[in-house]
Amino acid sequence: MKIAIIGDTHLGFDHYGPRKEDSFRNVKEAFDIALAEKVDLIIQTGDMFHERLPKPEVTSPVIKLLNSVSARMKPVKLVNSVKEGKEKLQTVEIPPIVVIYGTHERRPPEYVNPLQMLHSAGVLYCLDRESAVVEIGNNRIGLHGLSGVPEIYAKEVLKKWNPRAFPDMKNFFLIHQNFQELLPLQPPEILTYGDLPREMDLHILGHIHWKQEDTHPISNAPIILPGSTVKTQMRSIESKMNKGIYILDVGEKISMRWIELKRPRKLYYEIVKIDGMKPSEVLITLKENLVKKLEYHNHPLIPLVRYSLRGDLAEGFIPSDLSFKGLENDKVILNIDKSKVSSKKLGEKAKLIADLKSQKISIDELGVKILADKLGMKNTKKLSDVFAELSQGNLEGAEQLL
Repeated sequence: MKIAIIGDTHLGFDHYGPRKEDSFRNVKEAFDIALAEKVDLIIQTGDMFHERLPKPEVTSPVIKLLNSVSARMKPVKLVNSVKEGKEKLQTVEIPPIVVIYGTHERRPPEYVNPLQMLHSAGVLYCLDRESAVVEIGNNRIGLHGLSGVPEIYAKEVLKKWNPRAFPDMKNFFLIHQNFQELLPLQPPEILTYGDLPREMDLHILGHIHWKQEDTHPISNAPIILPGSTVKTQMRSIESKMNKGIYILDVGEKISMRWIELKRPRKLYYEIVKIDGMKPSEVLITLKENLVKKLEYHNHPLIPLVRYSLRGDLAEGFIPSDLSFKGLENDKVILNIDKSKVSSKKLGEKAKLIADLKSQKISIDELGVKILADKLGMKNTKKLSDVFAELSQGNLEGAEQLL
């Protein structure tokens, strides 16, 4: 049995922007690879759509694409399913595309999300706290899917569900959540690899946007993350790893291959140190850097370029003084992060606010402190009297004290 594993596709991402077609272009290539490999089943790891309520202009081409893919694959049978503790033996044909829904599709229980809608329409098969035996020819595998739930409840939900592996076949566990091993400094209620069911032969994770392979800390079963097929986050790690899909060959053992996509837009990510620079100097530095990047860019699609600015601006300037209008052109999709830019002006202000929070300084005390710094006076008793007169609007009294 051959299976394709496709990660978060985020169809409909940037619907009104310059990257409107990216998610569709990339998922089409991913499905084309799966079909060329003659896979028997396609598994998608959640966040198929970018929005909880995707526009008809997004869902319509998706339905057409999924139906076209299914039509070119062999029939798949569902012969057993276990949901809410109830087992149902059956033999029904289902689409050869099995998914779980993710955080972007999740809606309150009383509402229908887009993947549940496509499931009801027979376009795909969506697992949600369900274990299913899928039969293809003479081969069977067990699929166990936990669609996205709020992170703080994930451990509780998984423990309560407690999926059990089906005997005499390979069992895959699908989940779309955060894990402490992938995103450090998470609160303790976030899942760890050790929370994954120990009986499974393979764990397939969605939600994280970069490819990664690990093993279960107890069972040593493989853990794979295919990552997303589109660069929605423009993170540094996504500039270093190409997008792709897994192809699994499932027999007595499970072997896997990673096949890269060729169509995704190129992302360049660079940290730029700007210590002591004026805004005009920052602009010149970025212009020169951008010219070099575009000169060597050889992909048919215009690139994504993300600059992360770091450091203190020159004396007298603050981050809002930075302007990047001179960098905009039709040969690049530019993103500039100045969240880590600081200045001495803001540094002094931040220190005063920190004092106010940590030392519980009153507003009056803070006012006296600011006045002392401005007037260069050390007699705090006298300054307190001056501030009191000023706060009452008595300018003459304040002048006399000075």
